[in-house]
Amino acid sequence: MRIAQVSTLSAPVRRETGGSVESLIWRLTRELTRLGHEITVFGCAGSECDGNLIATQPGPYGAKGTFDDWQLCEWVNLARAVERSGDFDLIHTHAYLWGLPLEPMSRAPMIHTLHIVPDENNAMLWRQHPRTSVTAISQHQWSEFPDLKPAAIIPHGVDVSDFTLREQPDDYVLYLGRFVSGKGPLHAINAARTLGLRLVLAGPENAYFREHIRPLVDGKQIEYAGYVSGAARDRLLGGARALLYPIQHPEAFGLVLVEAMLCGTPVAAVRLGAVAEIVEEGVTGCMADGMGEFSKVVLRALECDRRQVRQWAEQRFSAEQMARAYVRLYERILSTRA
Repeated sequence: MRIAQVSTLSAPVRRETGGSVESLIWRLTRELTRLGHEITVFGCAGSECDGNLIATQPGPYGAKGTFDDWQLCEWVNLARAVERSGDFDLIHTHAYLWGLPLEPMSRAPMIHTLHIVPDENNAMLWRQHPRTSVTAISQHQWSEFPDLKPAAIIPHGVDVSDFTLREQPDDYVLYLGRFVSGKGPLHAINAARTLGLRLVLAGPENAYFREHIRPLVDGKQIEYAGYVSGAARDRLLGGARALLYPIQHPEAFGLVLVEAMLCGTPVAAVRLGAVAEIVEEGVTGCMADGMGEFSKVVLRALECDRRQVRQWAEQRFSAEQMARAYVRLYERILSTRA
C-alpha cells in the first residue's frame, strides 16, 4: 500500500525527538516500511524517517521561517497531504481530528488518530462527520462519548530493543515525566518521604518545577536527574525499583508505563484513564484507587517479578504489533471502499 502519515509539527519526526506523537510516527513509519509498504510522511524539515518525507514547514513551531500561529502550521501540513491525496491509497492523519472536514476533498480514504483525551469539541466534530474512520489508542480514550465508536483500538507500541531488562535495580524509585500538577510529582515526593525511599525525579525543567519541586530536592533522598533520553533514559528506568505514576487526571495512554515495564521496572500508579489497560495488577505493577492508598501500592509494586514484568509488556506493546494492527485496519477500510 501507498500510505501517507500526516504528523504534527511540534518537533521533527525522528527516533529521538522532542514530541511524543512525532516519535511514535517515526516508529510506525519504520515498521510499516519493514512490512513492505510505501510510506510518505508529511511533517517539518529536519525529520529523519523511513520512506519519503514531504516537508511542509522549514521547522517545528517557532522555528525560523514558520508561521507564528502553530495551528496554521498544522492546517498547511494537512492541506498539503489532501492536495497530494491522489498519490496514495490511504492517508493516516495524527493532527488532532482536524482532517475530518477535509476528507470529502480527499481522493484517498482517511483515518484519523487523536493522541490526547478528547473534549466536547472533538466529539462534536466527529458527530458532524459520522462516516469517517477514527481510531482510539485505548478503550478509555473515547469512553465519555459512548455514541462514538472507534474504527479500532490500537495502543501505542514501543521498540522493545530500545529498553534493557535490569533484574537487579539500584536503590531508588523514579518519577519520569513533565512537571505539572496533574502528573502528581508532589505526590511522588510525599510517598517517597513517607516510605523512606530515595526518589529520583527526571523531566524537563519548567516554571512549575522551579516553584514547587526544586525547593524539595535535597540531593540525598530527593534527587533531580534533569531531562533524559535514549540510553540515559533506558539506564534510569532500568535502575529504578519502581516507577511512580500518581496522575491526578485521566490520560488517553501512558507510554512511560510501557517503557518502564520493558526494563523490568514495575509501576505504582493511580487507577485513572488508560492505566488499568496498561498495568496488569500484581504482575507488572499495582494500582491505587486514590492517593490515600498510594504509599501501600508502592510497597506492593516492589514485590513484582522483574523478568515477568518485561515479558508481559513485550508481548503486548511492541511497535511491530502496533503496525500490524494498523495494516489490518487499512486493509479493511480499503476493502470496504472498494
